[in-house]
Amino acid sequence: MSSVTLTAKAVRRSLLAVAATSVAATGFISASAVAEEGAKVERIEVTGSRIKQVDMETVSPVTVIDASAIAMTGEKTVADVLNNSAINSFGSWRGTSGYGAGASSTSSVNLRGLGSSATLVLLDGRRMPGTSSSSGAEADTSSIPMSIVERIEILRDGASAVYGSDAVAGVINIITKKEFDGVQLDLSHEMPEVEGGDATRFSLATGYNTDKGNITLTYEYYKADSVMDRDVWRMDDPTYGAYSTFSSVPNGASKSGWVDNSALCDEVENTVGISDGRCLYSYGAVTKLFGDVERNSFLSNFSYDITDDIKFRGRATASLAETNTRYAGTPVSTNFPVMSADNMYNPYAATGGEDITVYMRSVQIGERDTLTETNNFDILAGLVGYADVGNGLDWEVNVQSSASTTNSFNYNLVNDSIVQREIDSEKYDIFNTTGMSFDDWNKQMTQLYSAAAHTGVYQGKFNSTQVDGLVSTLLLDGDNVTVAMVAGAEYEMIDFKQVSDPESAAGIISGGSGGDDVDATRDRTAGYLEFQVGLPADFEISAAVRYERYEQEGSLTGPEGVVVNSSTFDAVVPKLGLSWRPIDSLLLRASYGDSFRAPNMGEMFSSQSLSFEDSLDNLWCNTPGNVDPTYCDPSQQHKTWFGGNSQLEAEEGNSFTFGGVWNVTDAWNIELSYYSITYDNKIESVSIDDILRDEIRDGSSEFVTRDPATGKILYIESGVRNIATVETSGIDFVTAYNFETSVGDFNIKADISHILDFKEQSSADAEMVDYAGLQDTPDLRGNLALSWSYDDYSAAWTTVYIGSQSAQYYRDLTGFDGYQDYDAYFKHNIQFAYQHAYNGSVTIGVNNVLDETAPTFYDYADYRDINTNLYDVLGRTVYLRLNQKF
Repeated sequence: MSSVTLTAKAVRRSLLAVAATSVAATGFISASAVAEEGAKVERIEVTGSRIKQVDMETVSPVTVIDASAIAMTGEKTVADVLNNSAINSFGSWRGTSGYGAGASSTSSVNLRGLGSSATLVLLDGRRMPGTSSSSGAEADTSSIPMSIVERIEILRDGASAVYGSDAVAGVINIITKKEFDGVQLDLSHEMPEVEGGDATRFSLATGYNTDKGNITLTYEYYKADSVMDRDVWRMDDPTYGAYSTFSSVPNGASKSGWVDNSALCDEVENTVGISDGRCLYSYGAVTKLFGDVERNSFLSNFSYDITDDIKFRGRATASLAETNTRYAGTPVSTNFPVMSADNMYNPYAATGGEDITVYMRSVQIGERDTLTETNNFDILAGLVGYADVGNGLDWEVNVQSSASTTNSFNYNLVNDSIVQREIDSEKYDIFNTTGMSFDDWNKQMTQLYSAAAHTGVYQGKFNSTQVDGLVSTLLLDGDNVTVAMVAGAEYEMIDFKQVSDPESAAGIISGGSGGDDVDATRDRTAGYLEFQVGLPADFEISAAVRYERYEQEGSLTGPEGVVVNSSTFDAVVPKLGLSWRPIDSLLLRASYGDSFRAPNMGEMFSSQSLSFEDSLDNLWCNTPGNVDPTYCDPSQQHKTWFGGNSQLEAEEGNSFTFGGVWNVTDAWNIELSYYSITYDNKIESVSIDDILRDEIRDGSSEFVTRDPATGKILYIESGVRNIATVETSGIDFVTAYNFETSVGDFNIKADISHILDFKEQSSADAEMVDYAGLQDTPDLRGNLALSWSYDDYSAAWTTVYIGSQSAQYYRDLTGFDGYQDYDAYFKHNIQFAYQHAYNGSVTIGVNNVLDETAPTFYDYADYRDINTNLYDVLGRTVYLRLNQKF
């Protein structure tokens, strides 16, 4: 007998709660198990399929993190919870200072290491609005209030046929609490070992239910203090080398060498003098790793029964956030200022003078502080109904409108043209050739930079309106064969625009990332079919097919001026799955699916923007006679221009999974799954490491411009291209065991993800390289959780595990020297809770109890030399959480 039986409307609601309870306790429920109870079976919607069904376990593997498991992590945001997931293979982006377009205030998730844009994030089964900083391609997982999350479901295979493009690596479906009754207050505060980083979260949830419907409203306030880089990195280590030639004490370069300005080095904070007369600036001493964050979030779910068979449902969310980040004072580097040979303050004036290129940093007017305001809104309204036609017909129609706005204000940037003008005016003795006192010299420098000070303004707007609908029914309800079907259509209109202030866009401002302007529109049309066929002997076939079409248009600024480009991407993507339950307690399954992702509007239409990327210039540094220890440091920053590419093609992929779930006993279940994913035509930013490597191989590069006099790099031109192919495979293992004793109930759960290979081809003529187990790509991640409860008391011990890795490193300036192994990383967390008699609870916990330090991948200390996307750098963190229900 098939498990996809339509049921009466009255039964439909009553059994949903039963099903949810059973899933929480055992991991899945089988059709035959429910049938033994003599009740009709309720069908529920499960991530991975739009067809409602009995089993939580389907042909696609899904990891479920329920509210109790989320609470047990002790993490403060949904983003942090997801970052600890074993299948978030190589960690996820956590907003850090120094990134433009509002990216410093967002977080994302990166399943299987295939990139954040290859993971689709849903809220209650519907796409979350994308952030403007990602051109709408990525959802900000930190914007979701923790207090409204009922559970998180992670679909661990490609699902473009079911949910649309972007679901290349998998799907995150965040399920919110509904039909809540009463009032609930939550207050939590955490204090990490590192200076700063304190976080406070307060939430208020209330709900009201009637016979006709319900409404819930949740408000959450979140505040986190900044963490300074100097409190994390090993700046007191003798090998610390994160110093910049762009200094608060200007350095001058001419054909005679460096101007000796070392007399001022000891008088200016955070500078170090070296033997060739330069003052180097320690930029990591003043920057914030994580900014100050303050966020207000709102979510409301509501439903109302218009008739016995038609329900109105809606959802409204809003997230209003401010983030304050800080980067070091502006290096005047977009256009290098030059002191002319005839300038009266030229140090070589007495010998006829030489033009001097000036490397200067505007520390005197303050650091680069950025205020980012991020506002996200999402409104959904729809009708859900049932028609007594044939075997029964479920239907729904929805309208959804989303908007994301980012406003960034970058203070203390510098207008290069004004700096040049002021130097030419001969009002400023920047090299102190007249022997002024430090105070008088510093006053002059402050006046110079104040005259050139600029506030960079960036605004990004992403607006989406979607109309969609579906119908589902049981086509065939035989004794041995059943066929269920769902058909649906979607239409979405998207407008995206990001713009910088005119001066930044013109390329005359140092210190910002202005210039990556986008003005584009996109229409998305999709239609899909999904079938589920129940066969004799408890076999089940699932099949889905989807057609999706993107039509987009945007303007691209390039060498030929502004050009309007349009493009169309479309694909038909199928998915096929087979499951078999030879016995009630064992489910075997396999699935295969194609996927694709259309380039986002920023990747196609953004104009050029400026960044500074770290890399070693092996071509110059390995040339005999070239000696410059600072320039030849692997952390040396090079001016790099990034821009869009209107010739991009769509990415394509396919995934295969095979495995099973075994309920060994009522208290013990095991899941084992194998996955294989191929990701072709992958869009990636061309790294400057690859560009410089190709330059050595080819003898030259059109993307590298060098100083004709010195041969050093002036700037590099990078961007995005369809250059990569990724092939990855691995094994997921999950087991959970519950047992009861006279001293309490215990639960043990372990989940492990082992990457067998992670091969990447960085260009069409390159070889596939297996990165699994190398630096930043651990081949093993896992979590172990042990929980205990007895009467009103409970406790938990969890361990986060990240496998050992081998890292490339440099012993000297001659280049690559070998690999070094780094030990595995263990982070242990403990938690204790008490449920008091007044309908509330008190929880206290410590994350990273042993204050485990993340590995650094070099044999010298450096600025941000730990992967903050993968590891916890805040150290031991104590937290307190109070909950009260009324």
